[in-house]
Amino acid sequence: MIVKLGGSVITHKESSPPAVNEKHLSRITKELAVHNGKLIVVLGGGAYGHQAAHKHGFGNPNTASTQLLAGIPEIRHNMSLLASKVEKELNTQGIPGVVISPFMFVTLRDNLIDQFPTKIIEETLNSGTTVIIHGDVCIDETNSASILSGDTIAKYLAEQLNPKAVFIGTNVDGVMDDNPTVNPNAKHIPLINNSNKNRILSLTGPSSTTDVTGGMTKKITELLTLASQNMDIVIFNLLVTGRLTALLENSPVICTRIQFT
Repeated sequence: MIVKLGGSVITHKESSPPAVNEKHLSRITKELAVHNGKLIVVLGGGAYGHQAAHKHGFGNPNTASTQLLAGIPEIRHNMSLLASKVEKELNTQGIPGVVISPFMFVTLRDNLIDQFPTKIIEETLNSGTTVIIHGDVCIDETNSASILSGDTIAKYLAEQLNPKAVFIGTNVDGVMDDNPTVNPNAKHIPLINNSNKNRILSLTGPSSTTDVTGGMTKKITELLTLASQNMDIVIFNLLVTGRLTALLENSPVICTRIQFT
């Protein structure tokens, strides 16, 4: 099971300096406690990752390599703080977990994954320990340094480890046909498949807050590549109490499912 915790939910994304949304994080970890089995928790960066990345020019193709490299310590420090807070909360709820940081073992090339060995993750899961992994800055063989997003991590690990489900927690009811923070009449899209994916992708846009990782459009595009692997792929509202529990218990819930049909 892979569960992605959106940064806009577990942090106060507009907060500077970055701050964890303690209320949300406490509730989410309690909901995760209903799961019985192997679990990978993927963290979005939220305020901790995106602000520092934006400050150092990540996401801008014209940023000098020296500036990108100079941003590594601040981004790494911020993401380590966030991950440790999540680790502590999970352990408090009786979910033994450890943080595995991508910077230590993942390399990129042209902003894409080049080397991402999964043996340490697999062995950690086999030991009965939950893996906590997060969006991070990584060394890039061609661009000096690049951002590896939580969504990309979730998609990659799903491809490699073939879990039964991938649940992507966001701050909206799944995929909408417009930005609900701007358009209150935005409509929820319950299912994305081959017949409507192009139309849906044309409707989705960037995140409403600072996000250097591509927003909803990239999220959907990456998840569509998983749909042929016969796993349950869901984008859901992590802000709403009980939605994650319902998914973990296989109960009906408002969400967007992505299927290869």
